[in-house]
Amino acid sequence: MLNQNNLNGSIPSTIGQLISLVKLDLSQNNLDGSIPDTMGSLRNCTTLGLNDNQLNGSIPDTIGNMNSLRYLYLQVNQLSGTIPNTIGDLSSLLELQLNENQLTGSIPNTIGNFASLVTLSFGDNILSGSIPSSIGNLASLQTLDLGNNQLTGSIPSTIGALVSLEKLYLDQNY
Repeated sequence: MLNQNNLNGSIPSTIGQLISLVKLDLSQNNLDGSIPDTMGSLRNCTTLGLNDNQLNGSIPDTIGNMNSLRYLYLQVNQLSGTIPNTIGDLSSLLELQLNENQLTGSIPNTIGNFASLVTLSFGDNILSGSIPSSIGNLASLQTLDLGNNQLTGSIPSTIGALVSLEKLYLDQNY
C-alpha cells in the first residue's frame, strides 16, 4: 500500500505486469495523468484504490478484465468521459465509488450485473439520461448515491426491489 503519501506523477503503464498483485492502494496522493489501460491485466486484484488524486482522462475499458475486483475506488479525481459498459463485467464487486469526478453520459445498463454490490456511488458527476431499470437487480445494495448529476426521467419502479437499501441519494439532478 502506498496510500496517504506525497507521491506525484503518473501511474506507470508497467503496473500491469504485477499480475500477482491482490491489492493496489494509491489513494490520497498527488498522482495525475490517466489510468493506464494495462491496469486490466491485474486479474487477481481484489481492491483498487486510486481515489483522492488528480487522475484525469477516461476509465479504461480494460477495467472490466479485473474480474476479481471486490472494491473499486476511483472517487475524488478529475476523471471524464463515460462509464465503460465493461464495468458490468466486474460481477464480484461489493463497492463501486466513482463519485466526485467529471464523468458524463448515461449510466450503463450493465450496472445491474452486480449481484453482491453493497455500495454504488456515482454522485457529483455530470451523468445524464435516465436511471436504468436494471438498477433493481442490485438486491444487496445498501447505499445508492446518484445525487448531483443531470439525470432525468422517472425513478424506475424496479427500485422497489432494493429491499436492503438504507441510503438513497437522488438529490440535485437538474
